[in-house]
Amino acid sequence: LHFNHCLRGEESDRDARFCQELSEGLGVSIKIGRWERKEGRVPEKAISEDDARSARMDFFREAIGGDADGALILTGHHADDVGETLLMRLSRGSGLQGLTAPREISEGRNGLVFGRPLLGLKKSVLKDWLRQAGVSWREDRSNETDDFYRNRLRRHVIPAWEEAADRPLTDRLIQSRALLEEDWLALEEAFETRWAELCLEGQAPALSWEALRELPQALRRRAISRLVTEEGFSPLSFAAMAEVLDSLERGQAFQSSLDRETWIAGDPLEGRVAVRSTPPSLEWPSCPLPIGSCVSLPGGGSLRAEAVELNPRLKERIMAGEISHRDEVFLDMGAQQSTGLRVRRWEAGDTYRPLGRRSPVKLKELFGDRKVPRETRRTLPIVVDERDEILWAPGLPPNESRRIEPGTSLALQLTYWI
Repeated sequence: LHFNHCLRGEESDRDARFCQELSEGLGVSIKIGRWERKEGRVPEKAISEDDARSARMDFFREAIGGDADGALILTGHHADDVGETLLMRLSRGSGLQGLTAPREISEGRNGLVFGRPLLGLKKSVLKDWLRQAGVSWREDRSNETDDFYRNRLRRHVIPAWEEAADRPLTDRLIQSRALLEEDWLALEEAFETRWAELCLEGQAPALSWEALRELPQALRRRAISRLVTEEGFSPLSFAAMAEVLDSLERGQAFQSSLDRETWIAGDPLEGRVAVRSTPPSLEWPSCPLPIGSCVSLPGGGSLRAEAVELNPRLKERIMAGEISHRDEVFLDMGAQQSTGLRVRRWEAGDTYRPLGRRSPVKLKELFGDRKVPRETRRTLPIVVDERDEILWAPGLPPNESRRIEPGTSLALQLTYWI
């Protein structure tokens, strides 16, 4: 199988012709795909690696057709890929499963199964064998640029690392990957033996609260992830998962949104952790608000917290006051990218320094100025940080200490709706 991404013009086409001629010379059938995009041929920098990979996987699946369930796709990954992938995954905060890639056998997207028979061989060894056999090969010139993250690691980071270590690292990294895989497989096996004990009969999808709390943290994480993904939802963000696991550890009820109509929620009184389509009640006066999640509020309404990159136009609108504070606000995250946000109700004596003010003001005074009905004041969410400093309440200005400045690049977006 050869997929022409059409990113390098005639050079990409020559790669395809080389594969065609090589296959014909070996008497091997070949299927060649082309990435047909509406925008036509565009520079490499305009295409993300994820988009290219997705297109390639789609071609593999289509090329194999109905035989996909029994097919094994062999790829040319080699030993040098191990170190590069390990560093990439470490920089993204991966766990054991991510750090053990690439593996000799693995299941990819759409049920495709991949085998990597060359994973134990260094690239230099493979090229030497080809030279000895008088066999030519093609080189992707983009590998010699710094346009992609993997290239920068290969060209600059790993050579510097080897120089600092004063020894070749490839064999040691292969060894580390193999040991990590052993641990990952052992944990997966241990988890599988406990999964059936966690599931509550007749209450699917739901897990036993007590059985879940008895597990080590690594198995709790796996259980929550499986509960969510088997229902067809994306995995929880790291921050949302951290809040869920922390609540389990402390024995406190929790909830985290999977979409606007579905939650994963746990309650020690109910004795279960479940995916549910009706918003559970939150125990006031306080509940977690993980960045990247949404909570359903007592009395109606929902509140979402997201970290967003500010583009120049959005920043200009925020600083010009064009965005109402009624149901949406942007706060400067700065170095305080904490997962300790919480939402609670208004308490007597609450004060904070609103945007544009020189001194703190009582919430009661602000509510009165804006003629917020007394019955509404008790249901409005008050967003606070880990020090219980008020950051925002719907309809009120945000905290002056989190003002969006010209140099702000990352913001906390809070959105409230009923």
